[in-house]
Amino acid sequence: MMDGIGLKAKNAVFVVSGTLIIAVAINVFFLSSNLVVGGFSGLGIIIESITADRFNGGIPISLTNIVLNFPLFILAYIFLGKSYLGKTIFATVFLSAALEITSFLPAYNGDLMLIAIYGGIIDGIGIGLVLRGMASTGGVELMASLIHRKFKHLSSSYIMFVVNFLIIAAGFFIFGAEKAMYAVISIFISSKVINILLEGFSFSKAAFIISEKSGGIAERIMKENSRGVTALQGRGMY
Repeated sequence: MMDGIGLKAKNAVFVVSGTLIIAVAINVFFLSSNLVVGGFSGLGIIIESITADRFNGGIPISLTNIVLNFPLFILAYIFLGKSYLGKTIFATVFLSAALEITSFLPAYNGDLMLIAIYGGIIDGIGIGLVLRGMASTGGVELMASLIHRKFKHLSSSYIMFVVNFLIIAAGFFIFGAEKAMYAVISIFISSKVINILLEGFSFSKAAFIISEKSGGIAERIMKENSRGVTALQGRGMY
């Protein structure tokens, strides 16, 4: 029982801390520089910018995040079940709260490359921690899960790629090509950081060599490259 409680507490810490870190990346780096890095946060940056003249400062990302996710929550409850939805709702709602909590932080308005690099690193750390906590912040990921349930031939990763591409394309037309290119750099860095957090540093590689001269190849690899070799016997199945 204690192990289960401890695991839940550990996951909760990951989700809360990760969500706060995501909010810091958005408020400090992405929002003020109009860097649309995909996701509902990217949509929120676009909406806040284009509504700035009609509303006092524009519709905040925290509100956009809740409004866009709410219909997805209903659909997810119907099609995916409440067990899937619990931590996602918590993380999504807390992200909106975290965006308000961290809004006092000063925005960095310097070099766009630094914004893309450090924003991507911090955002990746936050997302990685949330995923380590076995949750997500809803948005595009939740949308992809729902679409994949209906269209099995489309993978969730492909759907997420298409939706994020459309969001970044919208940022391209609104904020210009330069910022869109920096956004792509930031997304690439963020994805690498997420992989490191989830899988750790791994530099090992394996190669399968199929040859009638396997003995000679193995001998040269062991002597000249000082690498280990494993011989495998296989049989084709038809």
